[in-house]
Amino acid sequence: MNNILINAGRKFRDSAKELSNPATLTVCAMMLAISLVLSYFGNISITFLGTNVIKLSFVIVPIAVAAMLYGPVGAGIIGGLSDIIGFMLAPMGAYIPGFTISMILIGFAFGLVLYEEKPTVPRIAAVQLFVSAVISTLLGSLWFVLFYGFKPLQALSVRGIKELVMYPINVLLIFVIARVIAQLPEIRQRKRSKEAPEQVEPEA
Repeated sequence: MNNILINAGRKFRDSAKELSNPATLTVCAMMLAISLVLSYFGNISITFLGTNVIKLSFVIVPIAVAAMLYGPVGAGIIGGLSDIIGFMLAPMGAYIPGFTISMILIGFAFGLVLYEEKPTVPRIAAVQLFVSAVISTLLGSLWFVLFYGFKPLQALSVRGIKELVMYPINVLLIFVIARVIAQLPEIRQRKRSKEAPEQVEPEA
């Protein structure tokens, strides 16, 4: 348990340091822009009980990619901003801060599992399962109950159907895109430079 906490703390620390690099900020801005485009154009809203609450979207994919590259801090920021700015661009009812919290937690989750790790199918499937079951379904259902007045079982049905449909799609998309990005020369060089031990200058 201590090792898990130490590893998580290290990833948050390293991820925060990443944000001091202008190149990191540029790529994060690109991932944010992609998530906004997907949020605005690449989604399908389904009416349920008279409310457009089932929203099939691929906005998680660029957040997961940013998490793999720059860790939980950058991905969490992108997740939160994508929800806030996305609502401003295309508002659907009242703004619900709970969904912003969920998006930040999604960035954290992907960052803790994928950052500085090989993007394998089991690893991506595991973190996506946690995101789908815990954050999107359970926590998302709580926001539906509190802010939309849904009954708990109704909210769970709405969120559960959405996540059941999107789960295999997200796993496949994240895996394919992550593997492609991981093979880019710039990313491989960056990984080698981080893994290389620091050289100690000889004493005079």
